[in-house]
Amino acid sequence: MQAPYEVIALETVDSTSRYLKEYVAEKRPIKPIFCTTKIQTSGYGQQKRSWVTNQESAIFSLAYPLEAGFELSGLLSLHIAALLHQSLNELTADTLYLKWPNDLFNGQGKVAGMLIEQVLKKDYRALIIGIGINRGRSGVIDGSSSVQPFDLDVLFEHFFLKIQQAGLQNYSLIELNEYWQRHDLFQINETVRLISPEKEESGLYLGINPQGQALIEVSGEIKALSSGLTSIRKAL
Repeated sequence: MQAPYEVIALETVDSTSRYLKEYVAEKRPIKPIFCTTKIQTSGYGQQKRSWVTNQESAIFSLAYPLEAGFELSGLLSLHIAALLHQSLNELTADTLYLKWPNDLFNGQGKVAGMLIEQVLKKDYRALIIGIGINRGRSGVIDGSSSVQPFDLDVLFEHFFLKIQQAGLQNYSLIELNEYWQRHDLFQINETVRLISPEKEESGLYLGINPQGQALIEVSGEIKALSSGLTSIRKAL
């Protein structure tokens, strides 16, 4: 039986996502492709921030070809983060939480991050889902943590199966919202720090709206955050 996806395993690369973006733009594969590496020299995350890993980290990207007419939803990032959360819960004993927009935490800090990009050509389109997971030892930078060791190939199987089962469009918004509420790092009405490039302020976390935006009440005004440019963190 033919595998539903391919795996490209590299010893070292600047970025698995950058590699896949160039690969699919040239070859236009029909089948999804995972790309993983032992060493990533120039990984990047939200807003092109540096993505720091070590040799125990699980580093990979998934190129997922899209059908014509696929419409990106503001909830897509939350949906994929929830599928990764479910997959890791099946492979580790760690208690994991979801942090808007698509990070995974345990009680000690951040254990996984995700960045979703697109390859757009005239006759071809694909999502590039870049993921980094700290595993084994403690986190690689301050404020991070890690999960117990797991087999990356098994994670690929679990994660891909969940994407196939749930789809990238035809999922229940109600179920997604309920899942995030159950596993959210923040409690409703919890005081949080709102950090933007310009300033830092305190506010009350009000959850996530149907458009996938995080709602924060600051000085009586409700702000709807729609990207990772502004960060939400635990109050000191």
